[in-house]
Amino acid sequence: MSDQFSMDRRRFLGLSAGAALLLTAAGEIIAAPEGSGSPATTPGAAPAAAPKPNPGPPVKCAVIGLGVQGRAILEGLKKEGAAPVAAVCDNYAGAFNRARALAPQAATLEDYRRVLDLPDVQAVFVATPTHLHKQIVLDAVSAGKAVYCEAPIAHTVEDAREIALAGKGSKNVFQVGLVQRADPLAQQVIKFIDADAVGTLVQARAQYNKRNSWRRAASTPEREKALNWRLSKAISTGIAGEAGIHQIDLISWFAKTLPVSVTGYGSIIGWPDGRDTPDTVQALIEYPKGMYLNFAGTLVSSFDNVNETLMGVNSAIFMRGGRGWMVKEADSPALGWEVYARKEPAQGETGIALVANATKILDMGAKPSATAAPAVTEDEYTHQSVADFVMAVRKKTKPAAGWKEGFESTVSAIKVNEAIVSGTKITFQKNWFEL
Repeated sequence: MSDQFSMDRRRFLGLSAGAALLLTAAGEIIAAPEGSGSPATTPGAAPAAAPKPNPGPPVKCAVIGLGVQGRAILEGLKKEGAAPVAAVCDNYAGAFNRARALAPQAATLEDYRRVLDLPDVQAVFVATPTHLHKQIVLDAVSAGKAVYCEAPIAHTVEDAREIALAGKGSKNVFQVGLVQRADPLAQQVIKFIDADAVGTLVQARAQYNKRNSWRRAASTPEREKALNWRLSKAISTGIAGEAGIHQIDLISWFAKTLPVSVTGYGSIIGWPDGRDTPDTVQALIEYPKGMYLNFAGTLVSSFDNVNETLMGVNSAIFMRGGRGWMVKEADSPALGWEVYARKEPAQGETGIALVANATKILDMGAKPSATAAPAVTEDEYTHQSVADFVMAVRKKTKPAAGWKEGFESTVSAIKVNEAIVSGTKITFQKNWFEL
């Protein structure tokens, strides 16, 4: 677990065990996991650098599917160091060109079954198009490999259920690429929610705005069709599934419940190129007790980019690119620690900056109050998730997102997309989430 910004010790630790408060000379309260090796600082003293822990024995990996996400996974594995890539696989030979630069020692194989036959490969990343996940994942689990499957895990509820059952029955680590589950900021926010700093949730917003047609050119019609699978509603889960699933999952995680209904709308406005998946979507997702998530996304405009807002009776939290801010209501209870925290402008308000990597900043001899948290790119989100998986395989621990989280988020995203494509309201059935 990454280092977390903290609350008042008595209030916070009573609800979230495993954190220790540090009060820095600059006056901000931050938290570090107990046993992290980060020393408590004293006024006027520079923090000593904590030694990096031994990562342990290497975990030999293979990556199946070398598109954009497959290459992002290779980038993440390269940063890990102790996760050598033994093989890369794609059924298109041209995909190996860029993969070789990231994993020059890896064997290049066009048949994923040959990858699963390699005895020294412990962990397999499945980064193929969503509709091709099922058989590869089932075979990888049967071959005794630890498996990381990209999200959504499938394009139909039926396929997702088979994959989840395989993950549930696996003796090895099974992780789903819900990358924000491994994000230090999201892990920090859930602690604030547990400690009632946000209060009862009343509303949420999530937005995915990125100008990108999703269309890719190729030398042959067959290759072009394969590359542009996201543009066909027969096999694609659309913006809600291929991008918004992370945000929908995030809000469900924070709300600690699953959706009960969704009303959706979608249009093809900016890219009328023969596709039948909307390039602009909106969905109103209902949760128990009257809370709603308004999800909106477009591939036509990048304005306001990607962000999430969570509103509660005590405060609101705004998240964007790995950074977060808490804006308290004027009449909300005083928590004691906020007077020490760094303040920044946020959405036209004065927000309390949530510094998820505060202890790492201390280890480098800087102060969180004087250090702006860097924005996190999509590739960095992937790296965090990849690192979590490799650690789980190495230590045989529970990953950030397992088969249950992967299945529930995939069912949610599939149904949200169905509501968008059909322009109707869908009421979730309890049995949809059962294995």
